[in-house]
Amino acid sequence: MQNYKMTAKDLLYKILDYHYLWTLPQNKKSKPAKLRYQQIETLLDAFGLTKKKVNPLVQIKYSIAGNKEVLDRARQLNKLTNLEYLLRGEFVHDREKDAHAELIKKIIETITTLYPIVTEHINRRPVDIGWLFNNLLNFRQEVYNLTYPNGGMLEGFSAGLHYSFHLQDKLKALITDNLNEIDETLWLILDPTKRDLEMHTLVSKYNYVDHNFNAIDLEWRMENY
Repeated sequence: MQNYKMTAKDLLYKILDYHYLWTLPQNKKSKPAKLRYQQIETLLDAFGLTKKKVNPLVQIKYSIAGNKEVLDRARQLNKLTNLEYLLRGEFVHDREKDAHAELIKKIIETITTLYPIVTEHINRRPVDIGWLFNNLLNFRQEVYNLTYPNGGMLEGFSAGLHYSFHLQDKLKALITDNLNEIDETLWLILDPTKRDLEMHTLVSKYNYVDHNFNAIDLEWRMENY
């Protein structure tokens, strides 16, 4: 087994991939979907992004849209999977106050430069890292969906259709080549220390399984299409 390293950025890409195709009703119970979800669950645990890290001292009230019931945090989190706990940015609330100090400093400097007239207001109010994470992750998923590569050669080849794919691919390349700052920001929120975990550690300590998804996906497609 090759002993390469994985980071929380790799976890981010696995989540984007999972939510692009494998949460669809017709796919979510498939073997490729289940194996992807298992990998994500393992990496959430390895990077300390599960509900095991919930701080019981953090008290938040949740008002559900269209429902008069107000839930305390324990009841709300009890309804969430570990992945949902991450996707909703709940993990941010359970971190030490200075966990995102580096990113907060960068945010304040950048936004103060953009909006100098409200500098005092910016410095006075807290930076909501959770809100940043939710908004940016949703946008990043939309971009992932948009830039996902077109399929290969189709049966009944059409030059016109493939010229369309060619034009789309040129734009997709421009977009994906300029995603670094967004991905680095999401990575920094997921794991402020940007750890890299060796594969043998993931396997021995967390039972991570490194699947060959190219082969697994191809087999599933041949059986289902």
